[in-house]
Amino acid sequence: MSNKKSYLGISLIIALSLILGACQPAAAPAAEQSAVEQSPKKEVIKFADVMWQTLWINNAIAMYITENGYGYPVESIEMTTPVYQQAILEGDVDVLMENWTGNIQDWWDEVTTNGAVLNLGNTFDQSTQGWYVPRYVIEGDKERGLEPLAPDLKSVYDLPQYKSVFADPENPEKGLIINGIIGWDVSNVNRVKLYAYGLEEDYNFMEPGASAALDAAIAGAYKKGKPILAYYWEPTWLMGLYDMVQLEEPPYTDECWALNKAAKEGDIALEDVSADAGCAFETVGIPKSAAASLQERAPEIVEFLAKMNISTDALNKASAYMETEGVSAEETAIWFFENYPGTWKSWVSADAALNIEAALSKE
Repeated sequence: MSNKKSYLGISLIIALSLILGACQPAAAPAAEQSAVEQSPKKEVIKFADVMWQTLWINNAIAMYITENGYGYPVESIEMTTPVYQQAILEGDVDVLMENWTGNIQDWWDEVTTNGAVLNLGNTFDQSTQGWYVPRYVIEGDKERGLEPLAPDLKSVYDLPQYKSVFADPENPEKGLIINGIIGWDVSNVNRVKLYAYGLEEDYNFMEPGASAALDAAIAGAYKKGKPILAYYWEPTWLMGLYDMVQLEEPPYTDECWALNKAAKEGDIALEDVSADAGCAFETVGIPKSAAASLQERAPEIVEFLAKMNISTDALNKASAYMETEGVSAEETAIWFFENYPGTWKSWVSADAALNIEAALSKE
């Protein structure tokens, strides 16, 4: 009797073990486990934000593609240009979408030559700056009932005959040029140009204290149909929104720029500046950069970034959309994807394009 109970107990234990075992999930095949374990986790790709509008848009576009097209987590880190110069060498940031190399030329030449930083080609091919007037000042605007006030204005050398059009409210005998921001190097460049073009007797400079004040001065005059003469640059929202004409200057030369620099730095007195120190700003492309380590970590991202190129016109329009609609850079990036599909699809792989389209369909 006791033996029978013992066998029955053992049988129940075995049966229970089989039932419990059947309820457990099957172990993954060894090959599958190995593949999962060996699949590398993609590291965060960090984009530098040195704080201006077109960069915010370019960052948003590149980050959306990086994350949704290629599956890399992304991060934007706010910093100044000098901090970026150190951070990219120390591995604290991976990408800067706009390098205005004219301001950091010596550093740029050094780090791209020694291979510490990758030059990934231009984000856009044409950046311009100079002295601008609204088109209606020259041509009028019938729809707004505006007559042309300076019909023969084409060049900086035409400005003396139109100083009354751009009269300085504080000194009506002279015209007024809205210069760059106080403290900007370009404001000193323009001051040298004033003397090089022989305009110092006919015009005064007014230098706003912030870029918002410069924007407000131009936008305010434009909305009222008033004449204004101001330094500005593009691509920017303002140039995308308003029809402005850049005044002609003598073409850029290295010799002219060297003379301008000497006068700007005080080696030549302003009253001794010759006409040879006045010429247009150099029109250049604005390149992207990446830490050299990114080539090994994310070669497909380096390949995509090297292909990414947005026209100045498209960037002007994107900036204008962001400004007038009051939307974020991320929302502006979505607008860009929807309005320029042929452009961005040429930058990415076929698989990445499908991934991006799937992500856009959920926006």
